[in-house]
Amino acid sequence: MKQAIGTLALLCATLAQAQETGVTVSVGVKAWSTQWTTFGYYPGVVGVPSILLKQVTAADKVVMLPALTVRYRDWVASLSGYPSTDHHLSDGAVNSRSEVDFSGGYYVLPGLALTLGYKRVSQLERGGSNRYVLGGPVLGLNASAALNGSVSIYGAMGLGRLKPAGSGNVIFDADYRLSEVGLAYTHALGMDRFVRAVNFTLGYRMQALTSKEAFGAQDGRDLTQGLTLGLFASF
Repeated sequence: MKQAIGTLALLCATLAQAQETGVTVSVGVKAWSTQWTTFGYYPGVVGVPSILLKQVTAADKVVMLPALTVRYRDWVASLSGYPSTDHHLSDGAVNSRSEVDFSGGYYVLPGLALTLGYKRVSQLERGGSNRYVLGGPVLGLNASAALNGSVSIYGAMGLGRLKPAGSGNVIFDADYRLSEVGLAYTHALGMDRFVRAVNFTLGYRMQALTSKEAFGAQDGRDLTQGLTLGLFASF
């Protein structure tokens, strides 16, 4: 308890100092109702798992994605994650999946930011030996435009190329694509407040990993999509 109180006090002090230097910090979480399809495995001739041509589907699951964004003038940096989550697949397997995203960028226009980041994704078959870890650079684009008063429309997209980035017996490269569009509502509390604004978002998010001839002539596709609902506080 003391450690938690100390961490909270340190965060509050950091946010207060950020406000004094003209930095805006946004902290929150986004609930993603995931509909996930991925590839299964079969043992190769030398005991190395390969990608099956058929796809397997995971049971729908809501995953909480924490996010932190820091902006100073036209510069912006963000950190978000997909906490380690178990997903039950249609072939009976249970896969644990986790992701980390970091990016930095610059607003070339008031509502348009270009970003460059790094993504790491890991997937482990529970009770089995199949595991892969991928990582690589991602180019991104974030945009927003006011519609009426406190309501705005937003969009985000990312393109990257991921390669093996850790221990794992499933080795392949993958093209990465991310897109999300939605509506945002901002409730301003005042620039003199510790919490300056609260932001609510409703959108649709789609993320895909596609491999070309990962194992011989076999391709693999991993697709996650679904509605998102976010709540963020700006300091």
